[in-house]
Amino acid sequence: MSKWNPFFSLVVCLSTIAISCNQSAQAAAEQDFQLWTPVMLDRTVYKKVHGYFEVIPRVGDNVSGLNQFMLRPGIEYRLKDNFSIFAGYAWLSNYTDSGVQNEHRIWQQVLMNKSFKRCLLINRSRIEQRLFEPIDGASVRVRHLVKVNYPVHKRIYATVSNELFINLNSLEGGPQAGIDQNRLFAGVGIKTLKKARVEVGYQYQYINRSDRFDDQANHAIVIQSFVGLKD
Repeated sequence: MSKWNPFFSLVVCLSTIAISCNQSAQAAAEQDFQLWTPVMLDRTVYKKVHGYFEVIPRVGDNVSGLNQFMLRPGIEYRLKDNFSIFAGYAWLSNYTDSGVQNEHRIWQQVLMNKSFKRCLLINRSRIEQRLFEPIDGASVRVRHLVKVNYPVHKRIYATVSNELFINLNSLEGGPQAGIDQNRLFAGVGIKTLKKARVEVGYQYQYINRSDRFDDQANHAIVIQSFVGLKD
């Protein structure tokens, strides 16, 4: 395996931020204020094999009602302490004025992290095969997250991340090939227990729809919990 260069990760992060800002300047996006409260659970199954489960409610429409709910289970295999591969399934429901649309995903992921001076640099690459009811066919999407954690106290750290989503194909009646969205997050993390922590912060999500005049910018307060269950 080739040596992972943390400076390349920073270049990717800055590039995706620039793409997001450029899109914002080109399109008049709809605005929404949201609240995301994801919970991530992790438990050792057998030696290097871990079970992984996410529960993700998202409240939108200016925090007036639930507009998305996702369950994302998976299996993690830790090749090294700082290198893991994942595979799993996800079920997502979108709640709109016209009704409920369900989406099913098969996903695969590579997770790498490396300490650099006082920082922890995290790279996460994921590919998703997305199935929408009742649309035929699958939309394939890749997404890459770059995250930096910087300790400011024994149990507190600052965190910033950027994640770019790209659709690899066009689906009739569904997502179109190209940049799908970008998420930029900044906040603070608190280590509450030995295997648990909470991150609280602000996220700017820019959704690039097929019609450039129908893009959406979401401003979200994110409270995400990471819990390692006892073995």
